[in-house]
Amino acid sequence: MVWSRDTASPSGGRAAAARTPAEYDPVALPERQPAVATLLPTHLGRLAAWAVGIAVAIAAVVAPGLHAPTFSALGRAAGPRFARTVAAAAACFDASSMLSLAGWLSQALLMVAAAVALVVRFMRRHRRDDFAGRYRAWGWLAGLFVAASCSAQTPVGRVVGTFMTEATGVAFGPAGSGWWVAIAATLLGGVSLWAVLPLHERAATALWLASGLMAWGVSAAAAWFSALQGVHPGVAPAAWAAGSGLLAIAMLVAARSVIREVRGEAKAAAPKPQAATARPLPIKQAADQDDEPQESPDWGSDTCEATGYTDGSDADEDRDTRHLSKAERKRLKKLARMNRVA
Repeated sequence: MVWSRDTASPSGGRAAAARTPAEYDPVALPERQPAVATLLPTHLGRLAAWAVGIAVAIAAVVAPGLHAPTFSALGRAAGPRFARTVAAAAACFDASSMLSLAGWLSQALLMVAAAVALVVRFMRRHRRDDFAGRYRAWGWLAGLFVAASCSAQTPVGRVVGTFMTEATGVAFGPAGSGWWVAIAATLLGGVSLWAVLPLHERAATALWLASGLMAWGVSAAAAWFSALQGVHPGVAPAAWAAGSGLLAIAMLVAARSVIREVRGEAKAAAPKPQAATARPLPIKQAADQDDEPQESPDWGSDTCEATGYTDGSDADEDRDTRHLSKAERKRLKKLARMNRVA
């Protein structure tokens, strides 16, 4: 049996009409979409707006969890009817857990930092005076950001710490967590120096990057001492979120610096002052000092007779003395003066 478009289907309905594909303008082609590097902030005002936005977002998700009376007051205002809703909202801002809005924002910021680091790598690899693959440092930095994001949601640090404790027999930190902190700090510090030092404008990037790594150090220290000295459990996640935001800003600043280098907008470095050295006298002054005033010899003197008469036998000797050095000319002049005095 042949079914046509207007023939009823076995289920009782009509066959769906053929759908024509949607039409797009040529500018919708993927090749014509803006690259990621063109979306990054290059003007100082836009960069400042990004930094302020990241700081406000971190404060908005961290502050309610650290301030306990916030949800207590909200529960009293909502009443018993919405008590469970308030409790669920409080769990979203739980400062003691990474499974919260603060933890989610930290992962998002680390992914942004990793993506921007890869963009910087793709631009730096075309630098003409690059050597020894220095651009690869930005790829390593992106990989470390991804690993840090993974360690915040999975027990990767505990696995590494337990392995190092069993391999060395030394329990460094609570449950061996000190091994993971030491390895991560060494890798992040070394790769950061490798990436930032070759930049033309590196001061701002180094400042933001160092601030982010210090915030992560505070987070690790808070997690370390929380079981020993009763540190507030929300300090470690809050410091982790702050460090992630600072690192994202550092990558935006680095991308702006590299884009300015590519466009030729970076300021040239001031020339270094050279130490004062003894300079040789100018050629003209040296010639004036060497060429002393000459006196024409007397026609009756021995010098005139000795240098005025030549014959054919002296042709070779004269040919050799036509191109005398400056020292030889000075010596002949001195001999001539001594002969006149005598």
